[in-house]
Parts: sequence; C-alpha cells; structure tokens
Amino acid sequence: MKEDHESSTAAYMALFRAVESARPAEGRLFTDPLATSLLPTSLRLVADVARLPVIGRAVPAVLDFGWPRTRSSGVVRTRLIDTMVQESIGDGATQLVLLGAGYDSRAYRLPQADDITVFEVDHPSTQRAKRARLSATGTSTDHVRFVGVDFELDNIASRLAEAGFDERARSIVVWEGVISYLSQSAVDDNFELLSAICSPDSRLVFTYVDGRALDGSVDFEEARRWKGWVRLNGEPFVFGFHPDRLESYLAERGFLLDSDRTTAEVARCYRTELGRVEQGSDLYRVAEATRTNQCQR
Repeated sequence: MKEDHESSTAAYMALFRAVESARPAEGRLFTDPLATSLLPTSLRLVADVARLPVIGRAVPAVLDFGWPRTRSSGVVRTRLIDTMVQESIGDGATQLVLLGAGYDSRAYRLPQADDITVFEVDHPSTQRAKRARLSATGTSTDHVRFVGVDFELDNIASRLAEAGFDERARSIVVWEGVISYLSQSAVDDNFELLSAICSPDSRLVFTYVDGRALDGSVDFEEARRWKGWVRLNGEPFVFGFHPDRLESYLAERGFLLDSDRTTAEVARCYRTELGRVEQGSDLYRVAEATRTNQCQR
C-alpha cells in the first residue's frame, strides 16, 4: 500500500456493511451505524442509494453481479466475528486487538467493547482517514489506542507495548481480511508474534483465503473474478492456508484450532436462523483458535 493511499479493500468492506445496515431490521445480520460515515465520498453515494425505497433493494444485486459472493461473504463473516468477539469478552477478555482494523467499527458499535481497552492496528494512511471521519461524526474514541504499522516491516509487538498492551491480560485478537494480502514470511512472523504476546486462554479470530484457490488445485466457482477484482484494486491475493494443514500450523505456534468454517457454511446457519438467503463463499474462511500453554514443536 502506498504511503498516501487508504485501503480500497477496507472501503469496500465498509460499503458492504452500510448496504447490510440499510436492509429492513427483520432479517438483518447486524447494524453498523458508522459504516456510511467511514466511506470515501464515491462509495458513500452507493450507500445512500441503498437506503432509498424500492431502488435501494437493487444495490446488493448489482454488487453481487459485479463481485460474485464478495459482499455476501463479507457480511456473513462480520456477523460471525461480532458473535465471537462478544463471547470472548463475556468469557473474560479485557483487551480487543483489531489487526488491520480498516474501517471496522466494532470498537464503537458493540456495547461489550465499551468497558475494555481496544487496540486498532493498521497502516497509518487508512488510520488517518478513519480517525478524521470518526471525528466528524463526534464518535468517542477514548477507549481506543490507535497503533500505526506496516505488517510487512514493523515490529508490531513493540508498537503494541508502546500503546499499553498488557501481555498478561486475556485478549481477543481479530485479524480480519489481512492475511491473504501478506507474504508467507510476514504471515509466519505475525503468528510468531501473536504466540509470544497472547496470554493463555486468549483467543484469535482470523480470516483467510483457501490456498487451493490460489494454486489452482481446487476450482472454486467465484475464484477467478474475485482474484481479478482484488488485483485490479491494487491489493492482490498473495497467501492462503490449506485448511487441512491449519490445525498443525497453529499447534506449532501454541494455538488450539477451535473452528474453521467457510463463509458458505456459516451462511447456511443464518438461512435457518433468520430465513436469510446468502451464499457466502467456499473459498473464504473464518477460523478461531485459543492460545494454549505450549507450542508443539
């Protein structure tokens, strides 16, 4: 990412949340009252159209036509991760770390986050744009520590420590929508870092692209257009885990894999719960792991 360039991927995810929040309350996966305010002007217009009667209903269909399953996967993963964060805080987590926070608004829209310390870790360019837009809305950020980093270059542990992160406290770490844009070495380094700073019983939630979609060993229906879209936006997919290797990878770094599901699988759960028809994606996955007392090496 260029020094003066805010993340287009973060902006589109905020757009998907804004469009979801414009749906009728019944059947809505979540409500993000800040999503539209955090958008750049061009995308804010799309979000405004989504709120209009009748014509607004066409916006999700247009997004799905242009970027198959991307919006659907995004809103499904948002709902699932919201639930995981709420459960972790209820279980005793006192720190929430958002790695690659983008325009994520969990720190401000989830009531459970009000009483704990939140660390938003992201590239300075995206962070500057976000803080300016939050300020314009009058949103309080008193409980949030902003930590500017480059995931490929910076020592994130040092930056977190400078911001007051307590390695002895139980944490919930969310690493959403970042891993697929990093090199293998950066992914490994950051998992080693998380292993070092997360106390036992801390939880890690992360999303990733199925590595078989990148190496072509499995033909996912939406893979070509999705990969093409992120490449055109200047943020191509670089890395993906193979799901059958993830459990051992995490165990070597002191984490126990609790769950690993595609957004398509999660979408089917909401279809039953909310009567909501969403496809999700078979190539995009959400995993949750718990920090154990030892690394299996």
